[in-house]
Amino acid sequence: MPFASSIIVGIQAADEMYENIDEAPVTDIGLILGAAAYGNKLSDILKDRMDTGIELYNKGKISSFILSGAENEVSAMKKYALEQGIPESAIAEDPAGLNTMASIQNIKAEGKKITVVTQKYHLPRALFIANHYDIDAVGVEADRHEYVKIVEFKKREIMATTKAMLDMFVLSF
Repeated sequence: MPFASSIIVGIQAADEMYENIDEAPVTDIGLILGAAAYGNKLSDILKDRMDTGIELYNKGKISSFILSGAENEVSAMKKYALEQGIPESAIAEDPAGLNTMASIQNIKAEGKKITVVTQKYHLPRALFIANHYDIDAVGVEADRHEYVKIVEFKKREIMATTKAMLDMFVLSF
């Protein structure tokens, strides 16, 4: 089931993923998914997500942000965005986005087209969840570095993808 889940999710999301920001469509909102933050210091993964979101904003690909994650992550993300010149009026916070599923579910009421910003290994699941909840979403890959723990992250993602499928299709009944 874990590998089958990853294949299904990957196939479904493939046409909605963009590696190159210039090729990404214009959407209303950039959803930046949280990752580790240490005080106000962003982890490499989170900094790459933020830098990608900021580049999308600066190129006119998104007009606002939703910063989603744990409260400390969202706080650090907002501080970083403000330091990079993003106006506070363009930033919405979702400190209840404690995981990918929650982050996606929390924006369902927005009713706008979104760009999900996260790493390539994580993006298929995020888009699969958005699709499940009828959210019009595309994704932009935020891979700007090699990550020391990438093998560990990919292993975890296989299990998280399986759990997401179980949550959406088996446990929700």
